[in-house]
Amino acid sequence: MQIQKVRIISNNICFGPEPLPDDEVEQHLTISASGRIWFTGYKYGNGFGRFEISRKQQFNIGKSAVKEILELFSQYIESEQLTYYATDIGTWEMKITDTDGKSHNFKGALCGGVTVGDTDLTYYLREQIPIQNLFVFEDNLMEPDENQNGL
Repeated sequence: MQIQKVRIISNNICFGPEPLPDDEVEQHLTISASGRIWFTGYKYGNGFGRFEISRKQQFNIGKSAVKEILELFSQYIESEQLTYYATDIGTWEMKITDTDGKSHNFKGALCGGVTVGDTDLTYYLREQIPIQNLFVFEDNLMEPDENQNGL
């Protein structure tokens, strides 16, 4: 399947203490087949539903890099994976649009585990897209080997 774009909204608000006004709580990431990347981070600001833009970036990672990324998302659609849900952590929503204009929508908990084969999509996107503290499908910002070593 040929993919035109992927849009991921990650929100790390969960049960527990209310975030501080300057805490980044939501991120919007769009990846286009042209290689173009759009990113907006939102801080808590004046409360839920009244987030404020904390940072915004637009850049191009090139067609060869984005081709590999979109191929992984195409495989993700075809793999029909189970989605994890939990009520005590944040959430993500993803809309994948193919070249025929058909949308494929997915949702899950912000706990990671979104993979294609042996590739963790969160860590792969963090390596390919130069944005600091990118949530994607998990709000834990440690590298995979740091998690395994308990650091």
